[in-house]
Parts: sequence; structure tokens; C-alpha cells
Amino acid sequence: MVELYTQDFFKNKEEFEKIKRDLLSFLGKNTFIEHVGSTAIPNMVGKNIIDVLVGAENEQEFENFSKIIAKNGYFPSLKSKTNIYQFFASSEKETTIGDSHIHLVIKNTERFNEFILLKNYLLKNKKEAEDYSNYKKQILISGKVNRSEYREVKSKYVSNLIKKAKKS
Repeated sequence: MVELYTQDFFKNKEEFEKIKRDLLSFLGKNTFIEHVGSTAIPNMVGKNIIDVLVGAENEQEFENFSKIIAKNGYFPSLKSKTNIYQFFASSEKETTIGDSHIHLVIKNTERFNEFILLKNYLLKNKKEAEDYSNYKKQILISGKVNRSEYREVKSKYVSNLIKKAKKS
């Protein structure tokens, strides 16, 4: 079941910094690591799960990082794995408030660039961020409290936001 929270941006930023330090300790100090997702945007509602973008330079580094991240306590999703993207969760069970998601992506791919583009777009366009927060609330009000239903409906909205961001 999906629950949304008014997120504490500053607390989440601190939590991200801890996660980043841990990741840098086992991936290497020059690894690209960025806070993304709704916890990276002030005044957003969300599931209060920290989303972290990790950029790999190439396929070899991507595969290496994937193994290292899994070895260090993150759980990979085989459903989402492609040759440029791998999702990891900090919990093997359904993630909840306070957990984290790692999005390992090869740098300079469209998928990688869209993570950055969306974050920057929402940071610059407070009205869009507010509308997105309200949309997420409306998904739950409409009865889509199952995680997969919620994610499916939300992903269409996010795709449209990315299209808007690319035009701006």
C-alpha cells in the first residue's frame, strides 16, 4: 500500500549525504552520485524514500558497480535491469519511509539525462512541482493504493513532465 508524506527536505538531504558517503566508500571517490526523486525537491509529497542516481562511465563499470552495490547490502530488481539501468532497494521487502533506492545508470544515456533533467525542471518550476505533488495525492484519492497501480499511473505523468522539461 502506498502512503504519501509531507517530506522534510533538509532531513532527507542529510540522509542522502550519508548514503552518498557510504556509496563513495565502496564505489570510489570519483563516482557520480546525485540526489534525485521527490525527496530532492523542497515541499514535495512522496513516499519519503531517498532516490539516488549513480552514474557509471561505461558497460564494464556498470556491471562492476552492480556487483559491488549488491554485495554491500542493496537488493537488485531483475525486472527492471537493462544493459544501461539497474534498480536497487535498501530493503528486500517492500520499501517504506526512510529506505533508499539506487538507480544505477550509464552516464550520458537518455535514461541518465532524464533523471537530471526532471530534477532540475522541478527545482526551477515550483508550480510544476506543486502540481506533481497534488497529482500524486489524487492518485491515492482515486483508489490506486496498490504500489504497482500507483507507479503505473504516476509514470505516465512523469513521462509528460520530462517531455515538458525537454521543451523548456
